[in-house]
Amino acid sequence: MSSPNPESSGPPLRALAMVLISLAILFAAIGALSLSGSDSDSEEAAPDATSEVAEGPDGQGSGSAASAPQAPAASATPEPEASVDPSDVDVLVLNNSNVSGLAADTASTLTAQGWTIVETGNYVESQIPTTTVFYGSASSAQAAAQEIAQQLGVSAQAAPATVSAYSDGVVVVVTE
Repeated sequence: MSSPNPESSGPPLRALAMVLISLAILFAAIGALSLSGSDSDSEEAAPDATSEVAEGPDGQGSGSAASAPQAPAASATPEPEASVDPSDVDVLVLNNSNVSGLAADTASTLTAQGWTIVETGNYVESQIPTTTVFYGSASSAQAAAQEIAQQLGVSAQAAPATVSAYSDGVVVVVTE
């Protein structure tokens, strides 16, 4: 006579299926994260793509840009002609990293320099490669953004649509 339930020598099928489903979810999440950071900022990454490649000790390009994100953007933006009164400008600081409290730390630094911080929070719309000060259409926003960028040692740029949705003034997006 045959037995209707033959004995299994391996793990139960349900456990094996759960492991495979977990792995599929993990790989899908990793794939989604890598895709979301690669081409979502094509407009902002364009200056980096044309930057010079650093030479290695053998005179060949090393394949990495030496301080490229900050130097081209800073030279492309004119210096502010007149100093802006920091207390007249509202600044928004957003964290675009996995470092908890980075926006609050930057906000404290800017507050100590006299800037008025109206809000801190997280920026999750896209991945910004380096800390950047964005300016909107508000009066004196560009001059204020350039002054803040100089104080932080970063670049200032016109705000793309995803950033200008937060404020038409100055928005500092901090990364690691």
